[in-house]
Amino acid sequence: MSVVLGIMAATIFLLYLVYFIKIIKGNPQALELEVLRSLADWIISKGSPSKSYIWGVFFASLVVEALYFYLTVVLIQNPVMMSLTLIFIPQEIYHMSRVAVSLNRFFSGRYLLSQIFNWRMERASAVIFFTHSFLVLAILFFL
Repeated sequence: MSVVLGIMAATIFLLYLVYFIKIIKGNPQALELEVLRSLADWIISKGSPSKSYIWGVFFASLVVEALYFYLTVVLIQNPVMMSLTLIFIPQEIYHMSRVAVSLNRFFSGRYLLSQIFNWRMERASAVIFFTHSFLVLAILFFL
């Protein structure tokens, strides 16, 4: 199970690396705008099936996050890391619930695409996930 956690942490670390660097440098807006443009182009190209794809990705990410947190709590017996994880879980539940509400509003026509993401919350989540995954990798590597 440690190998699975390591693979998950490394994947999260690598996925958030570019965004983390942009945030630290103080210019994440260009990447965020590109994400929105790419998402808009993709939705246009896929048409109505894009709705089920997006919800599928959303629910798959919930499963992956739940598994990641479960493995972290079960395998990492460091009290500081346990505390950080237990603080991060409610924040991420709130974050994902807000994304779900925004997606629902977007697909019902009450939100524009640009309103789906709360970029301050996305940045906070990205920084926390990046840092958390780095710490998990460090603990797994050194223990």
